[in-house]
Amino acid sequence: LSFTAMRQEKTTSAKKTIMAVFAHPDDEAVTNVSALLARYAREGHIVYLVIATKGELGTNKHAAIPAGDSLAKVRAGEAACACTSLGIKPPILLGLDDGSLAKGFTQEPVHKKIDSVFKKYQPDIIITWGPDGGYGHMDHRTVHTTVTDLFQSGDMPAKTQLFYTGMPTSMVKHWTENKTGKNWMYNHWNMVADKYLTTKIKCSKEDMNKAVTALYCHWSQFKKEDMEETSRWMSNTNDTVYLRPFIPAAKISYDLLP
Repeated sequence: LSFTAMRQEKTTSAKKTIMAVFAHPDDEAVTNVSALLARYAREGHIVYLVIATKGELGTNKHAAIPAGDSLAKVRAGEAACACTSLGIKPPILLGLDDGSLAKGFTQEPVHKKIDSVFKKYQPDIIITWGPDGGYGHMDHRTVHTTVTDLFQSGDMPAKTQLFYTGMPTSMVKHWTENKTGKNWMYNHWNMVADKYLTTKIKCSKEDMNKAVTALYCHWSQFKKEDMEETSRWMSNTNDTVYLRPFIPAAKISYDLLP
């Protein structure tokens, strides 16, 4: 009995809280992070998806939904659908206005919202947009800088780790040079040199299938052919999610020159 109790305690204490923080519903899909979230949820960890904006400006002709509250409601439902498909916790929706995150001198609204989430949930691992913002979207880049500001402030627990998403240069070049797809987004994706993406998370076929299923939840954002292309983009990574760790220098240096 004692041995069983010890094993149960060890398993419980080993669980981590993993939190992906993005700007819009569907960002987790286009960054290829979905499969990673599915994997760690399947392994028993607590996984959250935080979405900063309502995404109410992401109109598309095929969906025929006007910008505003109607689209915001649909996209909230899509986010919930995606989280269910991935087997993670329901989405944490911060409810900020789409396209607004970079407005103002300090980005105080998004800073306060994300800070409150970090303080409440105390994540062990945070994943967010890299400085590239994928294809440079200012909401993406603002989420990146906000999360980084909070992380590097020193107010977060020492255990916390931060990772940035990124698409390896080798894969993006292969995609664009071979004209693999027609979607504007992927053909304008900002590449990250392979040497910087040093965290490579292998996901199972089950995880990848969950990621594709979750992608199809975002029907207001993707036409059928776009869904198919995004699925190919996801499978182009060889079932691997690539991340760039935020790692401060291990020792103090007093010179820029080696």
